[in-house]
Amino acid sequence: MIYIIGHKNPDTDSICSAIALTYFLKEKSGWEVKPARAGDINPETKFVLEKFGFPEPELLENADGKQLVLVDHNEKEQIIDGSPKIIEVIDHHKINFSYPEPINFISEAVGSTATIIAEKFFSENMEIPDNIAGILLCSILSDTVIFKSPTTTEKDKKTAEKLNKKLNFDLEKFGKEIKQAGMDLDKPAKELILRDFKEFIFGAKKFGIGQIEIVGIEAFLKERKLEINTAMEQVKQEKGYDCLIFAATDILKEGSEFFIEGQEEKIEKIFNIKLKEKSAWIDGMMSRKKQIIPPLDEYFKS
Repeated sequence: MIYIIGHKNPDTDSICSAIALTYFLKEKSGWEVKPARAGDINPETKFVLEKFGFPEPELLENADGKQLVLVDHNEKEQIIDGSPKIIEVIDHHKINFSYPEPINFISEAVGSTATIIAEKFFSENMEIPDNIAGILLCSILSDTVIFKSPTTTEKDKKTAEKLNKKLNFDLEKFGKEIKQAGMDLDKPAKELILRDFKEFIFGAKKFGIGQIEIVGIEAFLKERKLEINTAMEQVKQEKGYDCLIFAATDILKEGSEFFIEGQEEKIEKIFNIKLKEKSAWIDGMMSRKKQIIPPLDEYFKS
């Protein structure tokens, strides 16, 4: 059995890409494959799976002895725990990967792994069932923040349009519906910080970077900022990070409130901001992958 699996703290793109790739490989190659997940499903992904009639993939807590295809990630800190045999990687993030034997590694600078998976169907002229097209479309809309993220490419937009031919959604309206379903902001602050969360090593520093997408940043800050700051201190201490970053991204204002715990002076310098009560608004900040990670990596590796 080969498991198709995304990163820890999975998002819509990692879960839905795993499901869609499983279908593709079964149809094309007859492989014995199944989708899996490396953590709990978030509210947005739950909405998408229910809308298109898919159960949650099997939860894997350890990959010892298992064969894996990795989707939507390649960094060691984001791979499920254990010592698996990795068959293939399909991703759209920066490459920080090593493996002791040759494997297939597909990396493309697009806004969503689902764009790469959809292209596999197109190149093989394989019919895409409506429910598979639906989850791929949702993944693209989610990861590109309805095409507002700087990671968005023309290929993402054209792929979404092609997937939508039979589905006939108003993409702007449907994208907002997906994002609204995923907000669920009444959860405890610690849960919000860890909802869409990834670990990184920059130089010798261990970072945790979380992000949520909301509408109405002013009301959110008024109600939750103190609680967020307290939870940030707790998470940093519990997990032993040198720096913890949490971006609360307003998808309508197209920017983020940037919360920082640890390395504050360096973060101010890197992003040219002035923190007030450990946070600052950064206009245009939408993407962890393209706008947060690269400057941190560049600064701390030097």
